[in-house]
Amino acid sequence: MKPQILQLVPVCKKFQEQINTRFTNHISLNKLPDSPEILKKIEAVITNGVVGAPSDMLDQLPNLKLVTVHGVGYDNVDLQKLKERQIKLSIATNAPTQDVADMAIALLLDVSRQITLRDQYIRKNEWEKGNYPYQGSSISNKKIGIMGMGHIGQAIAQRLHAFDNEIAYTARHQRPGVKWKYIPSLIELAKISDILIIAASGGPSSRHAVNREILEALGERGFVVNIGRGSIIDENALIDCLKNKKIAGAGLDVFEHEPHVPETLRLLKNVIMTPHSAGATYESSKRIGAKILNSLECFFKGENLPDEVHF
Repeated sequence: MKPQILQLVPVCKKFQEQINTRFTNHISLNKLPDSPEILKKIEAVITNGVVGAPSDMLDQLPNLKLVTVHGVGYDNVDLQKLKERQIKLSIATNAPTQDVADMAIALLLDVSRQITLRDQYIRKNEWEKGNYPYQGSSISNKKIGIMGMGHIGQAIAQRLHAFDNEIAYTARHQRPGVKWKYIPSLIELAKISDILIIAASGGPSSRHAVNREILEALGERGFVVNIGRGSIIDENALIDCLKNKKIAGAGLDVFEHEPHVPETLRLLKNVIMTPHSAGATYESSKRIGAKILNSLECFFKGENLPDEVHF
């Protein structure tokens, strides 16, 4: 008899077919199915960092043994309850790293060089009335501060180093083998940075870590890019700093109350936004799908999980 699993988020078509073949897969996107009988039989869940596996969801899955995440973020997974019930957790380690890092650079280039504004200038036929009136800002020969130095933070640092930038970072701990300068204090990092890039994980410990003080320390010519979690930035403080030119601009892929984005933020010209899709490429989708399938197969064969989160 095939193991019964619950899929809460989409998976790459190639691996979707294999998952459906090898398991009894109940697909119910973004919510639990209504049937209590199905819920009692579920042994594994495919979720992501947004849907997660919160306490109330876990309470309705009494036979759950594995949570596997479509991506690398798991801040909405109740780790304490997983630990208490000895439920295993796996993520798609490193699968979206390169594409998320690329998006961080794309957001930075767009907001600093005003690419979208220039594009709109042509599309609205404004060019024939006169040259584009705004000036952009270079992203070369700058001081870059990175919050978070995991796989994604390191990939961003490598890219920005190629622009002849000086790189420094802050994280919970100094990372062995990382050549960039470590600064323990986020406020001190902001003070010396022209550009602050957030590549940290979410959760209570990092909520509003980038507050008004941090943003104002970055300065009126500074840019902030967030491809981490929306909760890391105090969104109200960010809007105020953008409106009042206390910072130059922001590139955002994540938001505090997704999918809601405040109208005030949407109307600002010095912010570039994407809908939490930094890792949304065909290539990343394939890598993540392969990781999920591998986790499910290893688990139900009684083998070690290659991408298990130990907590």
